[in-house]
Parts: sequence; structure tokens; C-alpha cells
Amino acid sequence: MIHVQKSKARLFFTYLKDKTELFLYVKPHGTSGSEMTYRRAPGDAAMNLRIQAILDQAKVLNADTEIWILLYPPEIYTTTMYIPSHASNNEVRALIHEQIFSTLSYPIKYDWENYRITVHENGHNENMVTVTILGRDVLPRIQELLEDNYDRVRFIGDGLQFLNIESTFFQQLRGQTYKMILPYDEMYYTAAFRSGLHVESSVLTHACSSSFGEYKLNQQQVYLDIRTKKKLMHQPKIQPVVPKLEWQKAHLTSAAFPTWFIARNSLNQSQKVNFVGQNTDPDEANGRKRSMKKFEAIHLLD
Repeated sequence: MIHVQKSKARLFFTYLKDKTELFLYVKPHGTSGSEMTYRRAPGDAAMNLRIQAILDQAKVLNADTEIWILLYPPEIYTTTMYIPSHASNNEVRALIHEQIFSTLSYPIKYDWENYRITVHENGHNENMVTVTILGRDVLPRIQELLEDNYDRVRFIGDGLQFLNIESTFFQQLRGQTYKMILPYDEMYYTAAFRSGLHVESSVLTHACSSSFGEYKLNQQQVYLDIRTKKKLMHQPKIQPVVPKLEWQKAHLTSAAFPTWFIARNSLNQSQKVNFVGQNTDPDEANGRKRSMKKFEAIHLLD
């Protein structure tokens, strides 16, 4: 279901540096089922013409469409720290800069004034603090590409958080830590979850190989990775999670699979880390566009 009731469609805009993807989901109405359209395109000045073309083809008006921007590493970085629950806000911020900044290959490329923190109690006087940081040039570049379409942006965030499948495999995964693997072109993205909470996103070049030990991964699939689990000797340690029939019914090009899976999952997951507000008021959206470069970090500890 689409959470913003006024919208009739959601346009997913995947931003990956030098290329972009458009995936339009038109929600069911009357006796008609949902419609999905996919386009892959370079990130250039023609982006708004492509957006208009995909909306025209689906017979959807701009005003009836919301835009979700999906980011993958290295455009966005998510990791989790374990910090004493008695630490002050200033101490938490200092630890974030000290421990995360030092581990990044190119820390200067990230916007350290524009990040999100989520905090969950971990027990034993310790908090699980998950930090999501944007690439420094991501927001300006997205605004440049979308121009007036930026007013309809309702979500900017880590697309890998929607790889969460705990609700589907509740009995097997309840309370566990697990990873998901998403093949994407020659890259392999992984996302870690703990009790259904997204705690990490990363990218593996993996020498462009589809072989993970004894397993060979299909590009048109998402995988549950439980290789770190014990007492699972009779189960495959990397398991596909998408029934082939569901994907075949989508009738989309093979390149659309990663965005199709994430887009479909996002329609049913309400808990998400978002770099824009959910207010649909046009004046609010215009104000957000003008002040895009002045985002302040949101600290849920405050």
C-alpha cells in the first residue's frame, strides 16, 4: 500500500553516481491491478523529460505522483555502534566522528553535518546506535537532476533497508541477526539486520564473481545469508527469497529486478530512515527545496 493517500503512483528514482533508474508503481484502482514501468538512464539534463515520458505512458499526472529516491553505497553509508547508555549527546557525536570517520576510505566525500541516528536499547546499560550518512554531493546532484520534480520528493534514504524480510520469515528470523545479499550488475550489496532493524549497508565488488563459496548467485534474486548461524547443518546457508513466479508476473526486464524487489518491499514497511520529512504540503516542499543544503543532523537522543 502507498502510505501517502493522495498519491496514485510512486516513482522510485535510484541514484547511482553516473547512472539512474526510474521505476514507476501505479497502485491498483477499481478492478485494475497495479502497473509497473522501468527505465534505466544516464544522469543528465534530460532526466525531467524522461520522468514526464514515463508518467505520460502510464497516464498519471505529476500531481498524483510522489517520488522516492533510493541510494546505495557508497552514495550513502549505514553502520552501527554500541555505546554506553549513559553517554551524553556530545559524547555520542564525538564517538561517531572518531570511530566511523576513521574507518571510511574517503571520509571527506561524506556530509558530516547531515546524518541520521536511530537508537535502540541493547540491554546491559548499552545502546545500539545506527548512523546513516549521505555522500556530500548527493543532495545537490539530485536537486540538479530533478529540478521542479524535487518538490514531490517524499523519501531520500538507504534503499538496502528495504531488504528486510523478517515479516516474511518471522518464525525463522525472529530475534536473530541476519544478512541479505542483493546482486546488482557486477556489484553485490549486503545489508545486515538485527531483529528486523537495519544496522548496516555495504558493497562487495567480489571480483565480479557470482560464486559465494559453494553457492552461485543468480542476478534476478535476493538472498538470505545465514552462514554465520550454527545448528543449521541441514539448511542452505544462502537461500533465495523471491518465488520465481512472483517475479515472472511482473513482466519487467531483467535489469529491473533489484529495484522491483526493493520498491515492492518499501510499500509494506513503515519504519524507515528518511532524509526528508513526510509532509505533503506544497509550501513545505518548496521550503525544503530552497533549504536543501542547510539540513541539520537529527539526533534522536536529544
